[in-house]
Amino acid sequence: MSLSLFSLVPLGSRARTTAALAAGFAMTSAMPGCIMNQKQCTEMACSDTFTITAATANKSWAAGEYTLELAVDGNAVSCAYSWTNTPNVGGSGVFVQCSPTVSVSVNAVEICTETRRGDAVSQSCVPAPGQFTQQLSIRGTPARVDVVVRRDGALLGERSFTPAYRTWYPNGEDCGPGCRQDAQDWALP
Repeated sequence: MSLSLFSLVPLGSRARTTAALAAGFAMTSAMPGCIMNQKQCTEMACSDTFTITAATANKSWAAGEYTLELAVDGNAVSCAYSWTNTPNVGGSGVFVQCSPTVSVSVNAVEICTETRRGDAVSQSCVPAPGQFTQQLSIRGTPARVDVVVRRDGALLGERSFTPAYRTWYPNGEDCGPGCRQDAQDWALP
């Protein structure tokens, strides 16, 4: 047998309505405190990644046939692309998937402007004319990456990288997941 407030205390219809409204207000006024104390987690994902951004001193990226030879923890990966020094509409460059875990892209350098109005902040970015960087993205957490870059067969640069990963939590440490990432810059001639 179940009991309710109405079966314990005999009330008229008007008193019953008032009691029901009061109980509803009490429940809804208690709810924000419960909700505000809960941690809200998003479903933003992340992945383990090592990124190398290569740029020249003036951020130009000369036209030519580029080849990249990589050793990712001793495993050879090669990649090639043509760059005409003419970006796509919107300023984007090229993207090449070299292997299941390695990609290279040429990206426009962006000039960003931040605008503040009261508590609101917005940002707008435009490509810098004639300025580009090359970005190597390697999924996973390799301990060592060796890179050789050639343009039209001539050596442009070579370097070994030893990543120093840090764990990043895009949703906060309490929510997970965490991923290990490192990004390093490479100055080319």
